[in-house]
Amino acid sequence: MKRKTTAGIIASAALLGTALTGGVATAATPGTAHATAAATTATAASCVYAEAKESVKIRNAKKVNATALGLFPKGRKACITGPSATGGSYTLCGEHSSYWMQISYSGIKGWIPMMCTVNHGEI
Repeated sequence: MKRKTTAGIIASAALLGTALTGGVATAATPGTAHATAAATTATAASCVYAEAKESVKIRNAKKVNATALGLFPKGRKACITGPSATGGSYTLCGEHSSYWMQISYSGIKGWIPMMCTVNHGEI
């Protein structure tokens, strides 16, 4: 009986974790939860980031008329999530270019004009 109760509690906790985080819940063996948390912190801490020189829209594609997903405000920092790439040309932030940068900011992943950022390195 005790074994069934413990299994039920673990299953309930896993389902609750999935519902709260919207992710995949996994049951950790003793001693692995701390290692997993440390790895997650290390990954977040090693983010290479860019700072917005001006407020710009985060777009779903590398062109100025692509759908805006959100705003990357002036002075804020975002993680760079991929290499820069060429796309549609633009004249923004006092520069003319066709280079775009993929970022993740406040849960939004998309493209911003590269000339509107300052790269700073690890955050």
